[in-house]
Amino acid sequence: MNRAFSRLMPRLGLLFVLLAAPGAGGAATAWATAPLSQLNWSPCANVPDSECAGLPVPLDPSRPDGPQVTLRLARVPAANPASGKPSLLIIPGGPGAGIVDTFGSQRTEYHVDEMRQARDVYTFDPRGVGQSSPVRCPTEVVPGPPPEGVGSRAAFDALAAANAAFAQSCFAATGELMAHLSSRDSAADIERIRLAIGQADGLIAYGGSYGTTYLEAYLERYGDRLRVAALDGVVDHSADLRVFAALDAVAMEDAFNQFAAWCDADSACDLHGQDVRAVLDAAVAARPDVLLFVGRLMNGGREKGWPVVAQTLAQIATGDDSALAAAVPGDTNQAAGSTGLFRGVMCSDFGPQLDYEGLAADTTLLAAVAPRFGSWQYWDTVGACVGWPAAASYPPHRLQVGSHPNVLVANTTHDPATPLVGALAVQAQIPDSHLLIVHADGHQAWAWSRCGFETQLSFLDDPAAAPAFAACLN
Repeated sequence: MNRAFSRLMPRLGLLFVLLAAPGAGGAATAWATAPLSQLNWSPCANVPDSECAGLPVPLDPSRPDGPQVTLRLARVPAANPASGKPSLLIIPGGPGAGIVDTFGSQRTEYHVDEMRQARDVYTFDPRGVGQSSPVRCPTEVVPGPPPEGVGSRAAFDALAAANAAFAQSCFAATGELMAHLSSRDSAADIERIRLAIGQADGLIAYGGSYGTTYLEAYLERYGDRLRVAALDGVVDHSADLRVFAALDAVAMEDAFNQFAAWCDADSACDLHGQDVRAVLDAAVAARPDVLLFVGRLMNGGREKGWPVVAQTLAQIATGDDSALAAAVPGDTNQAAGSTGLFRGVMCSDFGPQLDYEGLAADTTLLAAVAPRFGSWQYWDTVGACVGWPAAASYPPHRLQVGSHPNVLVANTTHDPATPLVGALAVQAQIPDSHLLIVHADGHQAWAWSRCGFETQLSFLDDPAAAPAFAACLN
């Protein structure tokens, strides 16, 4: 059997089964804490009803007395400080999300105003993001694979050369920070943040999407300083990038199939009564960037993403594609700095992709199991690190952690970005951790399931009272 097939098939098999189906314990320890007065809070210039402050951290965590970068922190103070509930740190995902997402455009999905009734809520711009020493890439042309993927050695070599040149421009403009964007580096930042915001009894945090990778790294390095954490929409960092990307592609195909089934059954869908797959195929034939648009909106599930997808595809079918650009904020191409940051983190965590034959074999497999989204989603992920000029500084591996009964791992059943199989793998690597499975669509149970949010928040308040396994049906 081809090595690519032998590596992928066990996890793909488990994923298909799933898609077909409906902290350290003991007494908390107090560590030295930087007084809150050291953080000079003032209104955030670009996020309403939030306060921001700067926190210097070592650029290289292994050199605490070396050069520093300043992280931007944000908080929404408790409306009722007398409630006595401890603060919560929300760790952004992406990679590339930060304060303007958590406390701005996605404030409702993160339930910030609800939670702030009883507690201070914190978040931050991770290093290289937003106003935390952002990554710079002085170019207007961002290379990437075509939607159909990379189909030849010559195309692969061309992509590698273009990606390498782009990466070198980011290294030259950004400086040493580009070499310190891994999840391990961000885990060190999270420990500094914990100290600064006064969580003296240990970290209390929610990490969603790629923020789960930061938390996994934190568990490995600072596990004794964790009080309680929820990991939601989980990235399995024990899988190499090829496996991760292949599972992600299958999950995206599944999410679209869920969307198509909704349109078949519900007259609220603007494509009700039509062949949804044929509509998508025709739209992609005219505009391949439709795949990018649909892929982004799948994260919002049936509550926020699916209605926009249906409406826009229906308009494209009539010859009107003007809504395509308006449906996704901003241009469909990421800004160079955002792309450089995304690649800097991913490639630091997963490493450069050099094996064209293996990548091509994976693509062939995915053509059979995920015919519409497989190639695009797969190459959109692995293609980011083709030609990356530096080795991984935090390469994939099984988590090296002890017992953590105060950790909850959560995932929806039809997450298009982080499939449930990854959450199960991570939960199995954290001894005594808890598991929450939410039968829902969309990325992150916290955002798209009331039960998923309330179960996780309850766990963060009192992990000792939580069952080892919980499930939400919506």
